[in-house]
Amino acid sequence: MNIEQKRLDNGTIEYTLTNNRGMTVKVINIGCSITEILVPDKTGRFSNVVLRYDTLGEYFRNEFFLGAVVAPVAGRVENAEFEIGDEKYSFAPNEGENLLHSGNLNLYNKIWESVVEGDKVIFQYKMGDEFPGAPLIKVIYSLNEENELKLEYEINVDGPSAVAPTNHTYFNLSNESAGDVGGHSVKSTAGHYLKMDEDLIPGSVEKCDGIFDLKDGRLFKDVFDSDDEQVRIASDGFDHYFIFDKSDHSVEVTEEESGRTLNVTTTSPGMVLYTGNSLDDNADLQNRKSGKYLGFCLETQESPASLKMSIGHDARMNEDDVYRRETVYSFGLKK
Repeated sequence: MNIEQKRLDNGTIEYTLTNNRGMTVKVINIGCSITEILVPDKTGRFSNVVLRYDTLGEYFRNEFFLGAVVAPVAGRVENAEFEIGDEKYSFAPNEGENLLHSGNLNLYNKIWESVVEGDKVIFQYKMGDEFPGAPLIKVIYSLNEENELKLEYEINVDGPSAVAPTNHTYFNLSNESAGDVGGHSVKSTAGHYLKMDEDLIPGSVEKCDGIFDLKDGRLFKDVFDSDDEQVRIASDGFDHYFIFDKSDHSVEVTEEESGRTLNVTTTSPGMVLYTGNSLDDNADLQNRKSGKYLGFCLETQESPASLKMSIGHDARMNEDDVYRRETVYSFGLKK
């Protein structure tokens, strides 16, 4: 495995990770963003299977969070406030009365410190008193010879805090530059999901029945065409938190025509499965025409709903806690 680094404009550094099988991953220090993953299809053709902006400057805005690490808390926090012990913390809402992806505190378009150590690229960002506990966030990228890209998260805090970071890469495993992800099939043993209200705020834990049952595989197109009320609320797709069964924290997505597969395993308790329902024509993408459903995200993380309700885990941290999670993206071909 090899890592090269290249200095770009405005203090940006691009890291290129390659293995001996030809897989290539490019990440930049703006938001630890993944800008390229080249993997072969069933004919041996390599293509970029993630959405990327056409210009570097777009990553300093990144309206759609392409490829970025969303931190310290990804997802929606009801009424833009939460409590830790006896303390209530309030933030400036940025989606109605609620907080989405940490609002203006999100690190997705900030320059992170970065360094190469051995076969790893290590990103680091120290937050200040603007967020409880002043988290020190590390995200580590590595690639192996089995076409597995690993993301490791490590967070230390100076006091009580709440963290739920994720990576917001949009994947599209097809070779068609304008094709959406409707032909992709998703499979997971996740047994429960968080049911949401009209403002996309979770209110209850529900069994994965009907369109939410992914055990036998589910075409995204069938989700888009579903008349399920929860699908409608999320702009005719998935934007829901799935809770993994204790024995299986994984999800697999397959694209039939290219033959590509993406298997994701994680130590996180669940994931937001998002099907690009809010993507529109305004994203200036490289080699692709932007539009609804053009990519899907597998946002492995804790859920900020745990700050408001009991869901089997808690995003809160104490001063002596160290947050450690890892997620592995494994690319292959359908057998």
